[in-house]
Amino acid sequence: MSWNVWYGFSQLSEAAGIIPAGHPFSATQAEVQQKATDFLTHETPDVLALQELKNFDASKLSTFAQSYGHSYSYIFDRDTQQATGITSKYPIEFLEGINDDYNGTNLEGTFAAKLANEPIVFIVVHLKSSNKNHREKETKYVLELYEKYMNLNNHVIILGDFNSSTISDRSYAETNIDKRLQYRIFKNKCNHELNRANEPDNAMTACTTWDYRVMDKYWSHSGNTIIDVTNEYSDRATYEASKSWGTFPSSSVALFHDESNLDQNGNPTSTHLQSEHLARIDYLLANETLANLTTDARIIHHYTNSSNTNVLIDEMSDHYPVVATFEANKETAINDLNNTINIYPNPAKTTLYCTNLPVKQNSYRILNLTGIEVNSGVINGNNAINIEDIPKGIYLLKINKFLSTKFIKN
Repeated sequence: MSWNVWYGFSQLSEAAGIIPAGHPFSATQAEVQQKATDFLTHETPDVLALQELKNFDASKLSTFAQSYGHSYSYIFDRDTQQATGITSKYPIEFLEGINDDYNGTNLEGTFAAKLANEPIVFIVVHLKSSNKNHREKETKYVLELYEKYMNLNNHVIILGDFNSSTISDRSYAETNIDKRLQYRIFKNKCNHELNRANEPDNAMTACTTWDYRVMDKYWSHSGNTIIDVTNEYSDRATYEASKSWGTFPSSSVALFHDESNLDQNGNPTSTHLQSEHLARIDYLLANETLANLTTDARIIHHYTNSSNTNVLIDEMSDHYPVVATFEANKETAINDLNNTINIYPNPAKTTLYCTNLPVKQNSYRILNLTGIEVNSGVINGNNAINIEDIPKGIYLLKINKFLSTKFIKN
């Protein structure tokens, strides 16, 4: 699980000055943290990555972790920014991270940790919200860590608050959360943030299109394939139907209550619905082989506690947590997960051939890097797939429900 906990669970206190007086979720930091403990005790994640650990140190994080059954924790100092951290049921060891200069930018954030007795590495991120160029430089470092630990025969999970939109959400974002774009213009938040880079000659156009270039670097880099687990394995259609396909902002944010914030049409933002602002900027990414073992992936907006009461995550943070479950079957050990489907030739012009297919009859789907299906069918008796009619490019081949691999059509 990954969760941005809003300045260490402190912002729902009216004393913080973020929410208006009489806000329905108003609570002290201690009260909010107890709600979080109850939630995490109910959810029982094996590993939890945390962002925005304001006023937490190693001792406080350890105490918090123990409150929901985690005996191991590590907090990473982000210099002038709020700390990030990780907690676990199982022994975990810090590997490396940078909180100073890298490629001309003070990263202040990303670190890698590993389960002590398993080949699983976690790269915890909190990319800078106010500068796209900074996020791109930090992404370069993230991908360097990813390739390094993949090449050391690990499985790698990248998780956290990326403060970035992805091209696979384009249709949903441009249909459902246009008012968030309008709000950002009037709050002078267009330049270098979630929108396209500052383009003065394009005036309003530059602010009314979401920017996907940071996340594109994860999908198009030339190394080991990275899978957006939430996008691939959650019940996305249900989230979209309820207009809840997003992780930020929750309804606790003052945005929906402050009538001094006007949108493009001069209306107070209090007339906006939360669903008109809810964007997906928190991700759980995994290497392809591990992602193939996903049995559950969710964005958690609420849960039912032990008293059978529905509790909103909005009562705890401005971000919703993302969670995934990976599970090897009884015949597959975690160390043997790289023995998956093979394809050749790659690149290919007209035909892909497959080896190590799991069953006699195998279905396939071919998706482009935006997640759009371009071909599908059943693999023929020669274990071949005809790709002659699809355009040149990079594609993801999915076999049956879980197995997948990347190929190039030339």
